[in-house]
Amino acid sequence: MTSPADPDADSALMSSGLKRRALIGAGTIAMIAAIVLRFVATSPLWLDEALSVHIATGQMGLGDALRQDGHPGLYYVLLDDWTTIFGTGDHAVRALSGVLGVLTLPVLWLATRRYGRPTTICTLLLAATSPYLIRYSTETRMYALVVFLVAAAWWLVDSAWRRPTAARLVGVSVVTAALVHTHYWTFYLVAAGLVLVAAAGWRKPADQRRTARSILVAAAAGAATFIVWVPVFVDQLAHTGTPWAKRARPTEVFVETLQGIGGNNRFEGETLGILLAFFALLGALAVGVAQDRTIEIRSTIAASMRPWAAITVGALGLGAATAIVTGGAFEARYAGIAVPFVLLMAGRGVAVLSPTARVVALSLLVVLGLAISADEARRTRSQGQEVATAINARVAANDLILFCPDQVGPATVHYLDEAAAATARRAFPSGDGQTVDWRDYLDQVASVDPVEFANQADHDAGSGSIWFVSGVGYRGIDYSCGVINGQLAAVRTSEAVVGLQELFEGMYATRYSPR
Repeated sequence: MTSPADPDADSALMSSGLKRRALIGAGTIAMIAAIVLRFVATSPLWLDEALSVHIATGQMGLGDALRQDGHPGLYYVLLDDWTTIFGTGDHAVRALSGVLGVLTLPVLWLATRRYGRPTTICTLLLAATSPYLIRYSTETRMYALVVFLVAAAWWLVDSAWRRPTAARLVGVSVVTAALVHTHYWTFYLVAAGLVLVAAAGWRKPADQRRTARSILVAAAAGAATFIVWVPVFVDQLAHTGTPWAKRARPTEVFVETLQGIGGNNRFEGETLGILLAFFALLGALAVGVAQDRTIEIRSTIAASMRPWAAITVGALGLGAATAIVTGGAFEARYAGIAVPFVLLMAGRGVAVLSPTARVVALSLLVVLGLAISADEARRTRSQGQEVATAINARVAANDLILFCPDQVGPATVHYLDEAAAATARRAFPSGDGQTVDWRDYLDQVASVDPVEFANQADHDAGSGSIWFVSGVGYRGIDYSCGVINGQLAAVRTSEAVVGLQELFEGMYATRYSPR
């Protein structure tokens, strides 16, 4: 036994206090770094980001524009309002996602705080430093909004289940409406959530059945607002899809989800993805906190984690099964409908470790997440700005800018100056490079003769030069672009202007001089 006057006891208390303050300081630094990284991206906008800006701020009506693009409209409405205030610069348009990414963190804290302080802290740090969440906080796309709404729906439904006040039920309706108007994969989350709530109220006391019915009615009312978008949705189902990708396979869905959660498909990202999956499994199966350095694991999922494991498997499983059956594609970004729940289970998996092991594991995950995010932030995703800069420097009023495929157009057009933007533009198979018309896309490609397309471009350019902008790796269209390039080279003198780089969206530009 030691008394308060014992020097060894005082030293131990001081050491414990210093360790606690050091951990708090390290956690604070990690949180600040994670928030900063949500607003750091050195790359120019790539195709999907430029498309988002052009659709949100373009002259075409939103319904008509999205009939060609294949998404719901809420994000584009928000982006339009955002750009009206902050402009269309790269940092400005990406900041909307950054703000949503930051707002997601306190919402996750509210959703997870009833699982105990260790689990809440671990989940919050994992979410803050998640390369997945940071990546989509730096992109002008709707995925940061999806994750924010998923976290908000989780918190509101959980709160309404415990105390179904009118305000909470209205919140459930509003957030459900926002989800279904943001991305179509949220349909699978809403469906899984409705089944979960119905099952939770099945054969339960009358008050719980009433609560379940109230939540179901509130969510259904929010989902019913989608009726205003049904005509566009039906048209999209008939004519747009994922022509840029092949049919998803079960193993592909699993592997891409792991890579996405880890931040990339390189060694570091796959390692982090596997570690997070391991801790999520541990969090789902662990009975409680480690005792005497031993963790008790059962074959059944812990009661507190069952709803979130069920909704993760249900939502992703339903979405993946639909993609496989219908021949659709799967991209890791679609997993945003379940990432908050995976992070909760991973946070619990870390929290059940002994204190020392918990600090070590959490430090490893946090440092690895920040390192991957910082590395991704410095990577160039597109050569669109580089190509546009080269065109801006030398383009003449009577020149023709030619994009093949049209998918290299938006990220280039976005950076053309006023004079270059006024130059005649044409894209294969259709359009002028400002947007991409995905309606019956492969049929469009097949219907246009690339030789005739090249000959017509040569004729229309006349005494002007042709700026041919292209890339490689575009499914179903590379051959046509090669034919167009070859046909132009046969009748005009070529000059390489920008060389192709091995980037996510690499491009090259060739200037064909007048004949």
